[in-house]
Amino acid sequence: MMYEKHTRKKPLALIADDDLSLRLSMKAALKKFDFDVLEAENGRQALTLFNAEKPDFILLDVIMPEMDGFEVCAAIRKSLHGRYPQILMVTGLDDVDSTARAFEVGANDFVSKPINWVMLGHRARYMLRAGYAFRELYMSQSRLAKTQELAKLGNWQIDLKSLEFHCSSEASRLLRLDTGKAPVSLDDFLAPIMGHEKDKVRKEMDDAVKARKNMSVSYSVLYPDGTQKHILNQGEILFNENGMPEMMLGVVQDVSQLKRAEEEIIHLAFYDGLTGLANRMLFLDRLDMAIKDATRNNQKFALLFLDLDRFKRINDTLGHHMGDLLLKQVAEKMQACIRCTDLATRGAMDSSEPTISRLAGDEFTIILSNIRSPESAAVVARRLIKEISTEYDLDGQEVSVSASIGISVFPNDGQTADILLRNADSAMYNAKNSGKNQFQFYIESLNIVATERFSLERDLARAIDRDEFVLYFQPQIDLATRKIVGAEALIRWMHPQKGMVPPDKFIHVAEESGLIIEINKWVLLKACSQSNEWVKDGFPALSIAVNLSGYKFAHQNIVESIRDVLQVTRLDPGNIEVEITETILMQETEETIETLKQIKDLGVRIALDDFGTGYSSLSYLTTFPVDVIKIDRSFVIGSTMHKNNRIIIKAIIAMGHSLGKKILAEGIETEEQFELLKEYGCDEAQGYYFKAPVPATEFTRLLKKGAL
Repeated sequence: MMYEKHTRKKPLALIADDDLSLRLSMKAALKKFDFDVLEAENGRQALTLFNAEKPDFILLDVIMPEMDGFEVCAAIRKSLHGRYPQILMVTGLDDVDSTARAFEVGANDFVSKPINWVMLGHRARYMLRAGYAFRELYMSQSRLAKTQELAKLGNWQIDLKSLEFHCSSEASRLLRLDTGKAPVSLDDFLAPIMGHEKDKVRKEMDDAVKARKNMSVSYSVLYPDGTQKHILNQGEILFNENGMPEMMLGVVQDVSQLKRAEEEIIHLAFYDGLTGLANRMLFLDRLDMAIKDATRNNQKFALLFLDLDRFKRINDTLGHHMGDLLLKQVAEKMQACIRCTDLATRGAMDSSEPTISRLAGDEFTIILSNIRSPESAAVVARRLIKEISTEYDLDGQEVSVSASIGISVFPNDGQTADILLRNADSAMYNAKNSGKNQFQFYIESLNIVATERFSLERDLARAIDRDEFVLYFQPQIDLATRKIVGAEALIRWMHPQKGMVPPDKFIHVAEESGLIIEINKWVLLKACSQSNEWVKDGFPALSIAVNLSGYKFAHQNIVESIRDVLQVTRLDPGNIEVEITETILMQETEETIETLKQIKDLGVRIALDDFGTGYSSLSYLTTFPVDVIKIDRSFVIGSTMHKNNRIIIKAIIAMGHSLGKKILAEGIETEEQFELLKEYGCDEAQGYYFKAPVPATEFTRLLKKGAL
């Protein structure tokens, strides 16, 4: 029936009327206008003929036996092929109710008796043409809807005067919008867009209207079931006769498959197919970027060139398949090793990821951005050698392999990609020639420094077992009475050959090697034990401040360490104060806040050390659970000479007191500084003016004096 107007030579009409004379007159009128005609004398016969012949035009009398015209019309419209035929109902001249009902049951038009036979043929031809047009329009809409469905495409429009929004059912289905409750609004339309991209899309639409230009923007949407899709949204402005923007029309399309294809193409172009690491092309691009960033920010970075020792022998002996398996396993070890060690080698605020790449064969490179010092690169190189130098199971075949690494450092060892790569390669060959399974810097002097650094790390690992650490204590004074109210516990290392090693010489080594966690535990235990000793000796309970390393603070299990020490020593938690710096607060904020809250739950106080030297000190006071603010010594030392220092100190004290925090000044060295801080209302202080850090035995003698 869909295309019968093209297959029939003449249109087919069905006349249904119980009056034979009327049927003959109707038939004659339609024949003159080139219709083929079928006749039915009652409603049921008319319905049977319709289902069998599927006519294009139907003339129905309202009053007929067995089924009246209304019933026949309603039945036709409900049938499979009843959508398109044109139905003309015949009613009485003054039968208004019948006319209204005719339209309700699906009639296209009506004609009143007596009938104008000449006009009947014209009306039939006109209705037939309208029916064909309606059918073609519906089919066109159906094809468009199906095409949009197949193309995952929908359309939308905004009236720029009334701001009314409308989107097609295809667009609603594509974005999985709920259209059952109310019309879809622009907010509904944008709701599935992920995160900050929503504001970007709104801005793109606004900018397109203001600039009178087309719009094209892509973004991600998140469906309620967690599925994520990529959408391309394109819009065009329509203007009225005065050239003013009148409407914005647009289409949305699901381009997720295209996006995945693009990502796969990019991956094939820039990543090694065997190991999944960056390939040579991507490595060179990242190396150029590292050079530009380091030059702009006055930073250093290291390039590590790694080559497997005796890999060719494994390849030749066991075959290339086994060699490929080995390369994949080595690449996995490298990635795991870099993830574990890289954070210790770079600045706290550096968030760039190291680039690990496979250049060719068994050659790999690693870019370590913004390193603290060349020795930091040596830390990574040493651990890589340790992790890689092990046995590998290659389909049941056990093989061993080691690695040699060359290191070049920007800018000392070169300021272009070619020179840095060549020098790292040269250093790697020096490592191979020196016995393999080791690393070498391009500059020999750095090898000496690295050797000394690892000698220090080796001795540091033995220091706890050999009881080489000691705690010194610096008194904290109540400024109003000059009485000792607390002490800061400070670690010292009594090296058997080098003598006393200050913290600034070994703490960073302990952090990079992971030994800092054990050292923090030792400091906590010794400080709490000593506090207990003083209480047992009859001295008033003191607040002992423990300055813990902030290295990976939220991952040190600090809370568990404090809890264990408190259980062992039975010390009142209120007598322990954990000092943190603003550097700690800048790390992984949510995890850090949670760790600090758990420390507070134990009853331990928290002090913010070096206050005023960080990036956003004020926000920390309301965000983090801090009890004590320690004014950094840099402000105190210059307070008598610089007016701005005094202004800052007064502001810190006033602000801290308004928030209910205790204020302690560090680094007081003169009588004048002491009087100034006292005048400003500072609560407590410490510094060489009162006493330098001293061993526990000497601190006991200070406690006997009571005041300084």
